[in-house]
Amino acid sequence: MSDTATCASNKYYITHFNLNIFMKSIAQFALIIGTLGVLSLTACTQKPTPQPEPEQEEFDEARVQFIALNADGTATTDTLTVQFNREGVPSPSYIQVQPQGQYRMFISLFYKGTLINPEIEEEGTAHQFFFIPSLPAGVVNYTYEDADEDGKGIGLAGKITIGEGEFDLKIVLRHGLDKHHPDAAAWNSSNYQAAGGEDDLNISFGLHATE
Repeated sequence: MSDTATCASNKYYITHFNLNIFMKSIAQFALIIGTLGVLSLTACTQKPTPQPEPEQEEFDEARVQFIALNADGTATTDTLTVQFNREGVPSPSYIQVQPQGQYRMFISLFYKGTLINPEIEEEGTAHQFFFIPSLPAGVVNYTYEDADEDGKGIGLAGKITIGEGEFDLKIVLRHGLDKHHPDAAAWNSSNYQAAGGEDDLNISFGLHATE
């Protein structure tokens, strides 16, 4: 083969080789662009991760105390206590109280032995206790003796006036309610759920107001 033919043949292979490299480069570039496009589309269409709702107070023990009051409102040493476990089972199941008697009532909530009342007080605008007797005449009156920053009652401490008869007292701690709602105005509101929120606590026990 002549030198001219050999040179022409070499130019053909070199040109063909360079063309192959060029085409492979184009294909790789297209693949990269396509991959980036898919990733970009996925990032744009991916739904945002929903934010978790605020956790409610967690407790594994509750305690309700009744301290009998004298006629002038001063406290006596007569104290009755009902304990509740995590499942809300009371011990004892009922307590004997004086008909027409006045008591200061304190509620304490615990988690792993630690009192969590300060957390409820700190978020007082989002918490309120309701006290609902199964017998309307069983509780004559209740007065909140604690309040949130807006002056609305919380219910960890209060004064309760007993009526008479044997009845159950349901105690509900509502979380996240609208405390300005009309159905949150009364301590014994049976429509408290209409004010919104959820139950942090819902327990019941017996009161025997008999001689």
